[in-house]
Amino acid sequence: MTRVPASHASARPDLRLRDCYGFFAPLVLMVELNMISKSAIHAFLARTETPDVTLAAFNAAFTFYFAMTSATEVIVALSLSYLKSRADLARLIGFMAALVAVPWSLTLLVIFTSLGDEIFGRWFGLSPQGQQEARLAMGMLALSPPVLLLRGTAFALLMLNRQTMIITASTLVRLATLAAWLFILPNWLSGAAVGAAALVLCMASETVFAWAFAWKPFKALPAVRQAVDTLWGYWRFSWPLIINASAEMGVIFAINLYLGRLTQAELAIAAFGVVHGLVSLLMGPMRNLAQTAQTLVARREDVRTMLAFTGQLVGLFTLLALALYQTPLQHVILSGVMGLTPELAAYCAPAMGLSFAMAGFWAATALFRGLLSRARTTTSLAAAGILRIGTAAAAGAVSLAYPDLNGGLLGIGAWVLSYAVEAAVSGWRLRRLGWFVDA
Repeated sequence: MTRVPASHASARPDLRLRDCYGFFAPLVLMVELNMISKSAIHAFLARTETPDVTLAAFNAAFTFYFAMTSATEVIVALSLSYLKSRADLARLIGFMAALVAVPWSLTLLVIFTSLGDEIFGRWFGLSPQGQQEARLAMGMLALSPPVLLLRGTAFALLMLNRQTMIITASTLVRLATLAAWLFILPNWLSGAAVGAAALVLCMASETVFAWAFAWKPFKALPAVRQAVDTLWGYWRFSWPLIINASAEMGVIFAINLYLGRLTQAELAIAAFGVVHGLVSLLMGPMRNLAQTAQTLVARREDVRTMLAFTGQLVGLFTLLALALYQTPLQHVILSGVMGLTPELAAYCAPAMGLSFAMAGFWAATALFRGLLSRARTTTSLAAAGILRIGTAAAAGAVSLAYPDLNGGLLGIGAWVLSYAVEAAVSGWRLRRLGWFVDA
């Protein structure tokens, strides 16, 4: 399918705004709780003996690792389109595991060889202590691929059966277990490794809980089906999404590399990690527009409804960002809730004041990804992802000429600009496909 079906092509009722809110609202809670977990880790690490070094090490490890292995994120979109029988589950997980194997192996080289010192020392500009903490943290994160693939298939099954409240409940389990692991793990680990190990373990708890409810709709699927999709078909659908998903962390990776060229490199990387976490916490629900559009859109009239729904969300999240970070509440969040030192809080403040600019671009990008996935026309997403990384790198290169710039401000500017470029490319592609005609 490359164009929106005509209205008479389906007996399915017209999509209504309340249908969008009903599907989307539980996912908002899921993403918010998900992002709270990362900000909770930041708040925990900010209270360690060397907060700047430890936060910088965690964010460098997190960014590099997930930039390399972010293909795991594609499992949800792939399953929404191709998980039609029980036999498909093993095929999909096996396919994704094969794709992740090579980048995962490269991360092991970074962990266990001198390549880690090269990347975290030269590229990110971390101190010897920061390099060691980053390598240990990435060793913990390297345990995550099986968890992420199983979690993605469970979430897809729950979305296909409109059970998004279960996804929210599973994320509550994640947050509760995160608190427990952050309390327990310092008995054996220290520094950034505590945050990384706690993240993997709480995601494992989330996955077990999700599968406890996804098992029933999975068993309800037919054992096999006549129309078996080929691995080549999976690849044609997936490779643009993989590149696009890699661009998510690839953009942050590129930004961090340039922040490592600033005069206060560790402070800049630590601050941008906090900014990235808080902005993702606030704006992260927008990413669910992709799954919402992919699941709910069936005809041209539905596109019109999704555009109206997206506009309402953009207005809401823009106002929320202004209320939180253009008022005295900013100080309460950065210094009180996050526990940042006065120096780190002041360094983060200008970037947080610009967070409202993210709402429209992030929302448009997510919506367009969902519509392109619904059309099974994903090639342009690869180009958009590459352009995103190039845009972020070009913007971040300003640090080479002005090494005294505020790293948080430079980082969020490059991040927002990368989303603007992808939204423009994907919007152009959808218009060419006819999805916005009369919408």
